[in-house]
Amino acid sequence: MVTIGDYALISSYVKKYGEDYSINEESIAFYFFILDLVLNLSDDDARDAITDTFYLAKYGVSTGHDRGIDAIYIDDESDKTTIHFFNFKYATTYERTKSFLESNEIDKIEGILNRLMLRELSAKKELNPILYSKFEEIWEIFNNENPIFIFHIVSNYQNSFEKSEKARFELIIKKFSNFEIDFILADQIIDLITKRNRKKINARIKAIDKNLFDKTDGDIRALIVNFEAIHILRIIAENDEMRNDPNFSDYDELKKINIIEDAFEDNVRLYLKKRSRINLNIFDTAISDENYKFFYYNNGITLTCDHFSFPNNLRAPIVEIENLQVVNGGQTLHALLDALRIDPQRISKINILCRLYETKDKELSSKIAEFTNSQNPVNSRDIHSIDSLQIKLEKEFLSIGLYYERKKNQFGDKPKNIRIDAEKMGQAVFAFFEENPAEAKNEKRKIFASSYEKIFNENLRAANALIAYRLYEFIEDLEKNNYGLLEIV
Repeated sequence: MVTIGDYALISSYVKKYGEDYSINEESIAFYFFILDLVLNLSDDDARDAITDTFYLAKYGVSTGHDRGIDAIYIDDESDKTTIHFFNFKYATTYERTKSFLESNEIDKIEGILNRLMLRELSAKKELNPILYSKFEEIWEIFNNENPIFIFHIVSNYQNSFEKSEKARFELIIKKFSNFEIDFILADQIIDLITKRNRKKINARIKAIDKNLFDKTDGDIRALIVNFEAIHILRIIAENDEMRNDPNFSDYDELKKINIIEDAFEDNVRLYLKKRSRINLNIFDTAISDENYKFFYYNNGITLTCDHFSFPNNLRAPIVEIENLQVVNGGQTLHALLDALRIDPQRISKINILCRLYETKDKELSSKIAEFTNSQNPVNSRDIHSIDSLQIKLEKEFLSIGLYYERKKNQFGDKPKNIRIDAEKMGQAVFAFFEENPAEAKNEKRKIFASSYEKIFNENLRAANALIAYRLYEFIEDLEKNNYGLLEIV
């Protein structure tokens, strides 16, 4: 379900793009936002792609029709040329997002695609010159190859076309060769925002002997398997080639690896280094003469992924993993990395039990992360740090140039004045909006426990929370400087 909070998050990004590109109309700023979000287009490339007549008339010198095609981008940098068509629809109120897209767009799109495929030169008389020039580019491509076409229907609406109209649209598109439809609605936009700039991590790793067990239940699949510790570290390295080489054995290079921190995005906590007694024990055990017992002492590693595969009935099969995340075991892996840099030969003797779960259900993945974290005590803030609401707040603050720390010290490398601590913000909201200043100050454990849903609800917006946060900071400064509120009044 798309909430009013989701709508506000999208709106905050649209407004930012409007400000950045000096565009007053949110419906047009939405074009630039989506073209960047979906295709990572620069300002110039996005302007060049837009074929919408309203935009061209207002910000250029163009007349003529667009016939439902608001942008075209030709990607000829891959082996196969891909042509992206876009049809945009933007709602300026949350209530409007509950409507269906207008079906008259379908007829316009069918008509213009027919003219494109038939190479109707007469289209020049009615189309705006930018759109027609794009058609000429496509016709030139037809002379050399049969490109791939993707038609993106993009909107911050919650639904696309009405059911029967959607089916009609899909039938129309099917009659054109090499065409596919991509519906990008509010929930997909939110998903793209929350995963933006997160690297998709694929890897290949060899199981030990035939020590693995595969199980499937509905929308989740599990693999229980024994891996070498040194290779688990390898598959979360920054180097793509290293991650995908199951036979990599250059210890000198492995000592130099940097872990790709995106692999821990769904983990509920950041690495505590060796400050934790448990982490220190992991490190000490790994470099000890009895490190062969590590398997028996450690709870293992939990990974989630979009998909995994391996050949059946093969000794030491190679497991291929798509879009992996370490949801439990981050402490273990970081401690092992510290040990690896001291003595990789010793680490090579360590085996670890690994639970690998395949699921595309974000809520289920979050539950796995929550319930499998027990080796170090996890506080409530850590558990909630991977809630979709917390991630959305982070992205909303980012759109106004601030860094919201779902996890403690998440953005420790950023200046303190642009960092927003989740716990302190929760205190501020609890104190000012929920009118519970005493509890916010003296019982802050409630913020991520019994009062969490009251404080962090879908109506909480970054802009409003920021007001409370800054006021809270102001009062704290008064206290630190020994000013009394009564004296100031």
